[in-house]
Amino acid sequence: MIRCAWCGRQNYAIDSWCSRCHQHLDFGPGPGAPRPRRRGWSLLGPAAAALGVAIAMALPVASWFNGTLATTAPGLPNTALVAPARVSAAPTVVAADATPSDEASPPVQPTPTDEAIPAPVPALPRPVPAPVPGDPTAAVARFYQAVTAHDFAGAAALWSPAMQAQYPPAEYIDRRFVATQQINLMAERVVATGGGVAVVYVDMVELSGGQTRHWVGTWQLINSASGWLLNHPDLQVVA
Repeated sequence: MIRCAWCGRQNYAIDSWCSRCHQHLDFGPGPGAPRPRRRGWSLLGPAAAALGVAIAMALPVASWFNGTLATTAPGLPNTALVAPARVSAAPTVVAADATPSDEASPPVQPTPTDEAIPAPVPALPRPVPAPVPGDPTAAVARFYQAVTAHDFAGAAALWSPAMQAQYPPAEYIDRRFVATQQINLMAERVVATGGGVAVVYVDMVELSGGQTRHWVGTWQLINSASGWLLNHPDLQVVA
């Protein structure tokens, strides 16, 4: 190490100039010569002052910038996290030229034809087929016509053997309908059929012994060699 004769700072042996006072290390001040001021310390004061002014000016700007970044965006209402559908641009509709033409289009004249157009033939109503004797509803209607006319033998002939065995005709036809004066069959229709068995819904009003009774329910019928026969009743009085 080489000590500077001017300021006393220790420098490396390979240095020629002092790192502090920048004087040549091979020379020293003459007798009575004033020692040079330390340039490093003389420049340190103004540099520190300039740095302080720069920091003072930068603090408001930095605080404003940090406040801007720290400000959170206002919350949006929850929309069930469903992304809005992309709205496709509406196709541009080119308006048709509505400017009237100076030349009016001539009216289209119908071309006469030698062939006469035939008049339309009115559609005829579709005929409703009449009920055939094998219709299960017809068997029910014939039964009530027979008991109203007190033709008890004819009414019993419309019952199946199983029906006659369970409900003897002498009691359930002769005695049951002896006082019957009138039966109005207001509705009868097939509600189920298949396998030689049919179920017919009935709605009727009976006048018996001066009293009126309203019956609704169903009759089960079976298809036999002699036609449809009443096999089991399911009727009840409603009024």
